[in-house]
Amino acid sequence: MEQSLSLTDKIQRGAEDSGRFFRYMAEFVGFTQADAEAIRESRFIIEKYIPEIVSKFYAQLLRYPPTRKYFLKPDGTLDQDYLQLRMHHLTNFWRRTADGVFDEEYARYVDYVGRAHTERGADPHIYIPERYVIGQVGFMQHAISEAITRELREIDREWEVRALRAWNLLMMVILEMLSRAYGHEKEPETYAQRAAIDHDPVFQLAVETYELGLGMRTAVEMEELLVGREEEIPEGGRRIVQAGSLSIGVFHYQGGWYALRNSCQHRGGPVATGDLQEGVLTCPWHGYQYKITTGELLTDPSAKLEMYPVELRQGEVFLRIPILHRDAIKVTIGEPELPKLQPHEFHTSAIRPGQIGLVQVEGADVAVYNVDGNYYATENACTHADGPMHQGELMGTTAICPWHGSCFDVTSGAVTCGPAKQPLKTYRVEIEAEVGKVYPNS
Repeated sequence: MEQSLSLTDKIQRGAEDSGRFFRYMAEFVGFTQADAEAIRESRFIIEKYIPEIVSKFYAQLLRYPPTRKYFLKPDGTLDQDYLQLRMHHLTNFWRRTADGVFDEEYARYVDYVGRAHTERGADPHIYIPERYVIGQVGFMQHAISEAITRELREIDREWEVRALRAWNLLMMVILEMLSRAYGHEKEPETYAQRAAIDHDPVFQLAVETYELGLGMRTAVEMEELLVGREEEIPEGGRRIVQAGSLSIGVFHYQGGWYALRNSCQHRGGPVATGDLQEGVLTCPWHGYQYKITTGELLTDPSAKLEMYPVELRQGEVFLRIPILHRDAIKVTIGEPELPKLQPHEFHTSAIRPGQIGLVQVEGADVAVYNVDGNYYATENACTHADGPMHQGELMGTTAICPWHGSCFDVTSGAVTCGPAKQPLKTYRVEIEAEVGKVYPNS
């Protein structure tokens, strides 16, 4: 059962790349060390309000039958002992989070908590649908924000803003960690380095898109395309026209001609290929419906499919589409951004699992080992005959000297096979935003 697992067991249950995934997602949403410090600074608020927050959260769960059922005995009565146990776990989770120490141990703990709610958890009989886990994070985000505002608004407005930012960003990372445990990802994370992007042209493109959508700006000129002859598209018929990357559906409906962009407002589905009944076009992907004559979404008329002029001339159907001159707006994607390194630092992407890298710490060469996404460091000179460990092999947690085959456990520096007799000196490795930093052990 979950409650019988020690913290060590919980950590071991977490995915091996939990720490790296947490750091990568933190970087993606913009969560920094300054935010971690802001979390720590607001810990007293969590301690003060956590009983109130937890009680409100479980009261909410008990209100709704789909979530109340998890706290009922076989006879249908409330299992207060189990309810209190769950309260204990939730309290511990958020108190641990408020410590503001987001290391490998914490990341594995969050991963474990996520798994505990799935069919892969400690108790296979406990399965909490993902939507309720997402709801819990949303509830806690709102409750913690309210508590922060209540405590800090009148004391220090800047402190309040700093704390709110930190907790909101952290909640995004936690939510991604918990959702990941359900195993719905179609593509595994590659941890690729981010590219260099010039924001100015991206901003200009966004402004142009916004103004075009509101009719504040029009295209410089229109391009005319021949769709086909009138008899080729009979009453009730349609034709899909491709103009570069733009797909447009041209419809002949009740004597009129209508052209709509073939991209549903919901998820970009091929709406122009959907069913047309009584003037309503239905997207084949998720059933969103639009008026064929105006492009309006039935449930929200303010959301419209983009429409284009159609003209019938001498039995031929012509479509006019805008030509947007974007020569001055060009978005470019540069080489991945790699922060400049100090001698004791390394890019985590440069030392892949099973590989060994080399840095310098206080003038001494230090070998860095990647063991399944976890990094360890030892002195680089083998204690037998000063062989360069970074040129050797790494098998699991065992590093093999390339000169005479001495073996060492990289997690402790201990000798596991001779001829070496003395252990390797070990170093501390810290990871921050995909940069590893190696320090002497204190």
